[in-house]
Amino acid sequence: MALPIQSTPTYRTVLPVSGQDIEYRPFLVKEQNILVQAKEGADPKQTMQSVKKLLQAVTNDKVVIEDLPTTDLEWLFIQVRKVSVGDTSKLMFPCVNRECPNTKDVTLNLDDIQPEGNLPEDYTVMITDKVGLTLMVPLVEGVEKVADLKEESQTVELIKQSIVNIFDEENVYEGSDLTKAERDEFVDSLTFPQLELVGKWFDQLPKLSARLEWDCEECGTKNEQNLEGIQNFF
Repeated sequence: MALPIQSTPTYRTVLPVSGQDIEYRPFLVKEQNILVQAKEGADPKQTMQSVKKLLQAVTNDKVVIEDLPTTDLEWLFIQVRKVSVGDTSKLMFPCVNRECPNTKDVTLNLDDIQPEGNLPEDYTVMITDKVGLTLMVPLVEGVEKVADLKEESQTVELIKQSIVNIFDEENVYEGSDLTKAERDEFVDSLTFPQLELVGKWFDQLPKLSARLEWDCEECGTKNEQNLEGIQNFF
C-alpha cells in the first residue's frame, strides 16, 4: 500500500529585471541541506552553485538559472525562502562602535527587500565622441565566473563579458565575433575615466537591497546597515 504523499503548492512571481513569469514551489525537507550548504559556504562560487541547484529543483528544471540576471536569481531565491521557511530572517551584526563588544540579533523582514534602480533606457556607452560599446545586463553564468576575483577585477571582467558590440563611426564589431584576446585588449586599454563611465552604467542597474537600523543596547550607538547580495538574505 502506497503512503499518502501530499502535493506541493505552487506559486508565481514576475522577475524584476527580465520580466519572466516564473512558477515555483517551496523547497522540501530533502532539499534543505542544499540551503544549509549555501548559507555556510565561505566560497562565493560554492554559495552560488548551491543556490542554483536549489532554484533548479523548485522550478522543476523549467528555468535556465545561468541565463538569469543576478538580481532575478536573488529575487526568486527570496520568494522561495518566504514560502518555505517564513518571511523573516534573523541576522547578527556587531556594533559599529569599535570600542563596543556588543552584537545584536536583528530581524529582517524579507518583504522589505525590494529592487532599487532601473533598467537603462540606453544600453550604449560612448567612451569617446566616436567610439562606444553596447552592453547587456550581467547574467548568473558570467558573475559566477568572476566570483573568486577581487572587486575591482570583477568589474573589469564583467565588462568584458557584457559587451554586445563595439562601434565607431564606420563599423560595428559584434561581441560574438571577438576573441578573448581582442576583448581583453579593448577593455584593458580604457582610461580610468572611461572605465568609470562604463562602471556607472552597471551601477544604475536594479539591485535588491534592504536597510536595517537599531540602537545598541550596550553603548547606545545608532547602527545602520545596508544589505545587498544573496548571502545577506538567508
